[in-house]
Amino acid sequence: MGFEDSALGRLRRYREDADRSLAVAKEAGEAAGRLFGRLAAGLDHAAGLGRQAGFETEAMTDKGIFTLRAAAGPGAEARLTLGLLRGAAAETDEDLMHEDLSRWSLAPSGYSGRILGWSDVVGEDACQTFAVYGDGLWKTRGVFVEKARGRVGDPEEVLNGFCLRMLGRLVDLAALTGGAGRRWSAGASYTLPDLMDGRDFPTELRLPR
Repeated sequence: MGFEDSALGRLRRYREDADRSLAVAKEAGEAAGRLFGRLAAGLDHAAGLGRQAGFETEAMTDKGIFTLRAAAGPGAEARLTLGLLRGAAAETDEDLMHEDLSRWSLAPSGYSGRILGWSDVVGEDACQTFAVYGDGLWKTRGVFVEKARGRVGDPEEVLNGFCLRMLGRLVDLAALTGGAGRRWSAGASYTLPDLMDGRDFPTELRLPR
């Protein structure tokens, strides 16, 4: 076999491997997109129920970003923003790893798409992470849900119950119920000019264990 025939044989094997890897990554990204859409719909439904219960709730979706706002009264409100990330990569978080994969595996079958959640009450960094795999399995951990798993194709009542749970946590953060609260920041500097300027004293969010 000549050089060119050998080289073409090798490159064709590379092509097959590349196609397989790209297909798996695409499946994970598409699964994450489907879950994002179902979460947005479920949280929107929960917001409607929240309004019926007397809360001021609203939901907005714009270009892969979903925002849910809940207010229990004046000065007692919180937001949850979910964002769908582009692409997929090997999952590195042990708690979010697919059950069939070890934490050392970087094989494309371990690729997950991701959805991240932020809340203005918690801080600037993401406080909820969803890892979604090509076979439809998803796992999450964070402030809104400490740890959970499911399937993208789970029945509506299952996903709606999950979204209601997230709205409940948003209300906890807004009104400091359910064991949530705020404490004075130890050692924080606060001067008389700060008070005269109307600046709030630094406080920290406390969440139940």
